[in-house]
Amino acid sequence: MVVYGTNFKELYSNSAFAMFDLITDTSRVKPKNSMVIEVEGNNPDELMVNWLSELLYIMESRSLLLKEFDILEIDRNRLKAEVRGEHYDPARHEFFTEIKAATYHQLTVEKIDNRWKAQIIFDT
Repeated sequence: MVVYGTNFKELYSNSAFAMFDLITDTSRVKPKNSMVIEVEGNNPDELMVNWLSELLYIMESRSLLLKEFDILEIDRNRLKAEVRGEHYDPARHEFFTEIKAATYHQLTVEKIDNRWKAQIIFDT
């Protein structure tokens, strides 16, 4: 998956949305529940993997499908975000792809010209 953002906040928000858009039809997910999460990493690459891994953990452990990702604070080593979504409802939600993990394989988080780019490969 390749994702872009005009800034660091947008890149991490877009990465989360793109991952859930691979998992399910996000247009059918309602932002009923919200929570604030914080993630850390030693660099932007590790922060990306930890961010997406935390979101996958929330999905698995709480049966929550997420669709909105407001990055409240971010730097190269820490991210705080409010995420919104709803509990999985088999009558309304269909799984397209099972994502087990975000990986470091060929992972890149880089600024190219005046926008940010991330390449993430998932273990499915």
